[in-house]
Amino acid sequence: MALPATLEEFTAFVEKFTATRGFDDIAATLGLEPHAVDGDSISMSMPLTEPLSQANGMFSAAALFGAADITGTFLALQAYAGTGQFPLAIQSNLNFLSNSTSSPAVATARVLRGGGSVAVAEVVVRDADGKDLVHSTFTYVIKERKLGK
Repeated sequence: MALPATLEEFTAFVEKFTATRGFDDIAATLGLEPHAVDGDSISMSMPLTEPLSQANGMFSAAALFGAADITGTFLALQAYAGTGQFPLAIQSNLNFLSNSTSSPAVATARVLRGGGSVAVAEVVVRDADGKDLVHSTFTYVIKERKLGK
């Protein structure tokens, strides 16, 4: 398993992946940015902006789901996918625990189980005060896929 050792390595990986992809996707829409690494997990932060909020000003469920899935995808991508492979979500289990206006939300992913063709990630999303907003698991199949247009 090859997780980044530093935030700088993780940031460089995300920037290279984004450039290779060749277009802005939901990660750009959500404003996701590398936040932290610790050797066992990676974290991405998402600011609370008007387009990502519910009518009451809190994070939308769709934005929280997206932050969890994309962070899990980056974890699986780094940990298990070789050149030319991409983790595709085939199962998710998400529990919304609370909501908040405390920005940013930080999604932290760690590997529960993985191998050559499947990875299972646990992702917890917390607000800026550390309150749990989402607990989730994602199963990704590692498949051949060309990135970009």
